[in-house]
Amino acid sequence: MIYFLSDQHGGESIGDLWDYIDNAKENDLLILLGDLGLRFEDNERNRAFDERLLASRANIALVDGNHENFKFLYSFPEEEWCGGKVHRLTDKIVHLQRGNIYEIEGKSFFVFGSCRSGAKWKDLGLWHPEEAPTEEQLSLAYSNLEKYGRKVDYILTHKYEDRTRAGTPELMDLCQFIDENVTYKMWYAGHWHTNKVVDDKHILVYDRLLPLLR
Repeated sequence: MIYFLSDQHGGESIGDLWDYIDNAKENDLLILLGDLGLRFEDNERNRAFDERLLASRANIALVDGNHENFKFLYSFPEEEWCGGKVHRLTDKIVHLQRGNIYEIEGKSFFVFGSCRSGAKWKDLGLWHPEEAPTEEQLSLAYSNLEKYGRKVDYILTHKYEDRTRAGTPELMDLCQFIDENVTYKMWYAGHWHTNKVVDDKHILVYDRLLPLLR
């Protein structure tokens, strides 16, 4: 079974995470939709969170958000996983790379993390330039969607961007392109700290464990 959670923020918002880790079956997979926050802040809470999560024996795949330590994520070896590129953190945990499409349990998942932090986080020094999407990542995203004939089963992003509020322009363009040109069953996104079915094609994920709707 595939499950989703998002926005754990280095242990600030745990929700159902430890329940999944303690009770996951061998073939279960948890996909975390960004802002996991590994090594994000140097404090006791974050260190305890890092230690417990990285010791997990449950299967976990990470989509990056903006509240990540990208130097830490990018320090791990790169390998092929389910048809796409990942960083391998442990034998059970992988970081899904932007623009890749993964084949998991016979379904296709287009993945694109990223999101720019606001001024508050920059003032605190809690941001990384790598949180913004690069031209290479965006090019790979559009190229892979074309390779799949603009049809995948699921879209996974950290943030669903529309043009009703300020955001990351490149991500807005990608989201609009997908909504207008790509056929998909469901779009799962985090970032907004809410568990909400937006409509029949978009679901916002936060701290309640959500199984994949097939």
